[in-house]
Amino acid sequence: MRKGALLMAASLVLVWGGTSQALAGDAAAGEELANTYCAACHGPEGAGMGPNPALAGMSEELFVGTMRAFRSGKRESATMGVLSGSLTDAQFQDLAAYYGQFEPVAHEFRIDGPLHHVSASVCQTCHEDIYRQWSGSMHAKSTALRDPIHELLYRRVVGDPRKEGEIHGASGRYPVCLQCHAPNAAKDQVTKLDAKDAYAEGVNCVACHQISGYKGVRRAEGGLRLGIMAYETSGDTLQGATGFPFDMTANEQAEGNPHVPSGEVDTFGQVIPAALPLQGNPRMMRSSDLCLGCHHLRPNPQGVPLCATGDEIEASGSQVTCQSCHMPIAEGFANHSMGGGHDPAMLSRAVNLTIDVEPNGDGVQAHVVLQNQLPHKMPTGAPFRNIQVKVTALDAAGNVLWTNFEKHAQQEDPKSYLFYQLADDEGKPSMPPTATQVGIDTRLEPHERRVLTYAIPVQPAVVRGELLYNLVFEPMKPQIMKLTDDAELLETRRMAFYEARL
Repeated sequence: MRKGALLMAASLVLVWGGTSQALAGDAAAGEELANTYCAACHGPEGAGMGPNPALAGMSEELFVGTMRAFRSGKRESATMGVLSGSLTDAQFQDLAAYYGQFEPVAHEFRIDGPLHHVSASVCQTCHEDIYRQWSGSMHAKSTALRDPIHELLYRRVVGDPRKEGEIHGASGRYPVCLQCHAPNAAKDQVTKLDAKDAYAEGVNCVACHQISGYKGVRRAEGGLRLGIMAYETSGDTLQGATGFPFDMTANEQAEGNPHVPSGEVDTFGQVIPAALPLQGNPRMMRSSDLCLGCHHLRPNPQGVPLCATGDEIEASGSQVTCQSCHMPIAEGFANHSMGGGHDPAMLSRAVNLTIDVEPNGDGVQAHVVLQNQLPHKMPTGAPFRNIQVKVTALDAAGNVLWTNFEKHAQQEDPKSYLFYQLADDEGKPSMPPTATQVGIDTRLEPHERRVLTYAIPVQPAVVRGELLYNLVFEPMKPQIMKLTDDAELLETRRMAFYEARL
C-alpha cells in the first residue's frame, strides 16, 4: 500500500471539534445511509472517488467528530454542510460503524473537471495549516453567502446570491463584483454561488493558484477588466511560488504527491500524469500583481473610485510587495490568513501614534502625531471604513477632565475623523452604487505624518490618544447585523493607543 495515499486518506479526517467518548452505531443502518448520501461522491464501501477521500477504515470517533465539524461550520463545505445538517448524531454513528468495518483503502487521488472547480477541502488534505489560516480569512468569506457587509450591498445592486441568472441592476450585465468576490463562479458566468463548493468558497486556493500572468486592470483600448478578468489563468496546472526539481519523480518523496507524476504507467504504457500538476511561477506568485487584479481599482458605474489601493501604492513609490505585510513568512511558509482591516494585529501595526505635550497658560497643548506606516492610504479598501482619533485628558485618579469629542468625531471634531465619503451631484453623501463624485477624503496618505493639535484648558495627569477603527459607517451597522449572528463583527476596534504622562 502506498504510504503517500494512506497519509492523504488519513489526514483528511483530522478534526477541529470531536468527541472522546466511546461510540457505537448500527452498521446495517449505516449502509443504507451510505448508499443514499455518501456513495455517489466517496465510492462504494467508502473506497474514495476522484478528489473525494476514502472513508473506509475511518474510526468512529474521527468520523463523527468530522461530521459534527461540518454541521457546526467549524469546517466549511457547502455540500457537506447541507448534508451533515440533515443528519442526527445517531445517524453519524451508524455511518461511522459501517465505514469502520472495512480495511483502509489506498485511494488514488485524481481530479475530474476543470481546475477552478477544485474545492479548498481537496487542498486541506496535505496543507492543513494553510487551509486553517485561509478558512478564517476574508478571502474564504468574500462572497455574499459569508460576508454580511458584502451581502447587504450585493442584495441591493444585484439580488440573491443563491439564484441563477441574477444581473447587475445598473448595467444589466453579469455582476462585475463576482469577478473578485467569487472568481471561480465568474469564470463560468454563474450567479448561484452555492451550486459548487469552489464557488461558495470565494477566493479559495485555486482562485489564486490558477493565475499565471497579469494583464492589468486598464485595457489599452480603454475601459477596465477587473478581478479574474485581469489575469491570465492556467488551464490545468497550478502555479506556485516554487516548483519541484525535474528529477523529483525518481525520488521517494514524490510518492503520494498529487502535484508530480507518480511514475506509474497505465495499461497502454503511458505515464500517468499528476492529478494536480504544479509549476513554479515566482514572478507572479511573489509579486503584488497577484493581488492587484482585485485590489488595484474598483469604480462604480459612474466611474467614481470606490477603492483604489493599487493607485495609492503606485503613487507612494513603494517597492514592497503586498505579500510582505499581508502574507508574512511564519514557520517556514507564507501565512494565508491574509490579515487586513478585519485583523486586530494588522491594524495595530498600521499607524504609529504618539503625543507631545507642552505648557499652554493654565492648560496644556497636545500634539497628536499620526505616522502612516503603510504604502497605501489608511484606511483603504471599502469606502465605508473609518478611523476616529480619540484624545482624552485624565486626572491622577483616572477621571476624564476633557475629551475632543463625546459621541462621534465627524460632528464634534471633523479633523479627527479619517474617512472617504462619496457624494451625489449636489455634494450630499451618497452610497457607493449611486455616487457621482468624491465628497470628502481625510484619510492618511501613504507614509504621511500628520499632527493634530489640541489646546486642553486644564492641567491633566495624563493625555491619552486612541485610534478607533470601524469597518463601516455607524448608520450601516443595524442593517448589516440583521444578516449575521456575529455580535463582534462590527464592534469598534482600538488599533493604536498612547499616553503622555505629565
